[in-house]
Parts: sequence; C-alpha cells; structure tokens
Amino acid sequence: MPQQSHARVWALLGPHRGDNNQVLALAEALGLPFELKSLSYNALRRVPPAFLGATFASVAAGSQSQLEGEPPELTISTGLRSVPVVRELNRRSGGRTRTVHLGYPRIAPRHFDLVVPTPEYPVPDAPNVLRIPFALTQSDRALLNAYPRPRRLFLIGGPTLYWQLPIDQMVAAVRRLLARAEADGGSVLALGSPRTPVELLAAVRGTLESSSVPFLFEPGDGPPAYPAVIEAADEIFVTADSVAMVADAVMTGKPVGLVPIAKSRFGRIMMGMMDRLRPGRRLRPRDLRFFWAALQAEGFGGTLEEPKASSPPDYAWLVAERVRRLLAQPAPPATNGRDNGR
Repeated sequence: MPQQSHARVWALLGPHRGDNNQVLALAEALGLPFELKSLSYNALRRVPPAFLGATFASVAAGSQSQLEGEPPELTISTGLRSVPVVRELNRRSGGRTRTVHLGYPRIAPRHFDLVVPTPEYPVPDAPNVLRIPFALTQSDRALLNAYPRPRRLFLIGGPTLYWQLPIDQMVAAVRRLLARAEADGGSVLALGSPRTPVELLAAVRGTLESSSVPFLFEPGDGPPAYPAVIEAADEIFVTADSVAMVADAVMTGKPVGLVPIAKSRFGRIMMGMMDRLRPGRRLRPRDLRFFWAALQAEGFGGTLEEPKASSPPDYAWLVAERVRRLLAQPAPPATNGRDNGR
C-alpha cells in the first residue's frame, strides 16, 4: 500500500506577536509539518475584508512570492489582514483548501471551514464556529521551535554615554542576516532591550517585514523570554554596546558576532581629547574599547560576517574560588576609623 503523504499546512503570520503565537500554537498541536508564511501588507490592509473579497492585492510585493504555486490543503490564520489572502487561496484551490481562522475575521463564518473565536468577539453561532474561553497559547520553547533552523538571533542594545547605534548601520546588519537566510535557509530572530530606541525598533521591524524570511521580532518585553530565545538560537549577533548580552551570548558556546556601533558626538569629542592627554588610559565611567580588546585577545566572538564559537571558562566559579580563599584567610585586625591611616 503506498504511504500516505502529509497534508500541506500553511501557518500565516502577520505583524502582531500575540496573533502569531496563536497560529503557531495550533500548528504545533496538529503534529503535522507546516510552513511559515510571514506576510507583510500594503495600504490596502486598511480596507475591510468584506470589501476586498478574495485577493492578494493587500499583500506587500515582497511577500507575495510566498503565496505562489499550488495552494496548501490547510491554512491557519488570524487577524483581519489575512482574510482576503485565505479566501483567495481557497478560490485558487477550487475550494479544496481547508481554512481555519482564529479570532474574529470581520466577515461571516461561512467563508471558512472553521472559525475559533473567544467570547468577546461578535461572531454568530454556526456549526463551523468553535468558541473557546481564551486565546490559544504555548510555551516559549514550542513557539521558538516553530522557526526553521539555523536561527540567527540579533540582540539589540542601546546608546551609551560615548556610543550610539546608527539606524542605517543596524538596518544593514539585519539585511545581511536576512540575505544569509534567503541563501542558506533558516530564520531571523530580533530581540530588543529596554535601552533600545523606539525608532530603531521600528526600523528593524520594518526591514524584517519587507523580507520573505520567517522572522520573530520581540521589542524586549516578551514573550518569548530572553533566556528561551538565547537557548533556541544557532548563531547570535550582538550590538557591541551591551556587555551583559555579549557575555550571555559567548557563554552559550555558540557562534557569536559583534555588530559594530559608532561614537556619539560627545564620544568623539571626549575620546579625541582624552586620547591626546592620557593615551592608553580608560575613559570614565567605562571604556568599551578595552572590553572589545579583551574579547579579541581571549578569542571570544567574531564578526557579523564570520561569527565565532568559543569555550570560555566558568568565570563565576573562578571568582567564587577566589572568594573561598578570601574567607579562609584570617580577618584583618580591627582599626579605628579615624586612625586607619587613610
């Protein structure tokens, strides 16, 4: 007897993390292979789906190539932007494509095979409506496992006293990661931090949405949680301003690349002046140039083009060992605060 092939399943992702989590939760729960379709949309997305009908017209030009070819056996969608796309896929399949929509599609349920709303939405009761008390969700690990490998993670810090993250440089870094994924497969994960400027986050998100590469954009407040994203990544790229995130990346033992940043106006002035007056001395309160030099000397981390894996020692253990030795020593003699010679 010939082996039955699996149904082709498309998980349609959009701009909203919560919506995407629901789609991925159902796709994972099915237990079938599925394809991610990370779609971005043009200005026609503002037209109500009832007026747009069945069409790809509202899909941005850079995303339409993902929808070419034979439609799948099943689509999983959510949000009103995906509704015209799902209807057009169903039309092109001659009604063969089964369509499941999570949430409120803004049109009658009869246009889908199954609609799964939560109680707050005014979806009329029907045989193909399955109302559930709250939205689908899943663990961080399950969410991240849905993204194809290799997963290239971009960790974004923020400006410091002497350094800045120029938007054009950061966007160029994202484009390089996307180009690598387009050539070799995989996905791109981008994670901000509380220090990341809103304008930079918006530019990174827009760049990701303009590509057909599966991506996860997390501005920094989760989910998924930061440790889960670090664990799921295959390669990690970090803006060079963040000492903590660089340390987290290097300690994974995975390939790490530092993304260069630029001197701020104040940084250019201070470094220009102090490097002449006190060459080779650290700037206060901290001088990232010495941090970068130490990383290079130890062989920790590479570049955007050539990320490098390393095996750093357990520095927490080394410091703890020094503290243990300190505790084993006799306490220094007590001194009078006024006469301690300081």
